[in-house]
Amino acid sequence: MSADKAPRTPRRIIFAGANIAFGISFIGLELLGLINGVSPADPDLQANMSLLIVGINLLGGYAGGYLVAKNAPGDALQQGTLTGVLAYIIQQIVHATLYGWGAIGNAFTTLALIGGAVAGAVLLDSQMKRHAKIKAASQDQREEAHDDSDPEVRSEEVGAEEPNKSSEAPPES
Repeated sequence: MSADKAPRTPRRIIFAGANIAFGISFIGLELLGLINGVSPADPDLQANMSLLIVGINLLGGYAGGYLVAKNAPGDALQQGTLTGVLAYIIQQIVHATLYGWGAIGNAFTTLALIGGAVAGAVLLDSQMKRHAKIKAASQDQREEAHDDSDPEVRSEEVGAEEPNKSSEAPPES
């Protein structure tokens, strides 16, 4: 089977989403280090820009979780969690390889990456459910409008059900 026609299994989609989540956070952190002229593993950079680093991880996790929930069938909460955890594992392996053990990441960045992936997946899932409800309600309204559109058919049906009654109004006295 060629790469273009390979089946899209949830496992492959989750791995792709985790790579996207990691990639966004990694590139953002590298750009932050480049702008400040220091290594991304610099303790001063991480102390001074910790809120921005958490935001970058949150954004990366959100993008990965959103894309996984959009493309993979199944439970969005589970997919988002798996995407976030896998992105965190990839992040720690790459950062340990480049900067040494424990150089980058703390509890906040971990929670931001995993929480962002879960939030992205769950928000897309709720958006899709809301869209389905709106579409169903719209379909119901169209069906009701179609039923009420021909009043002559409705009056003939009523007249056929009640043959003894006249369709004319009784004379006023």
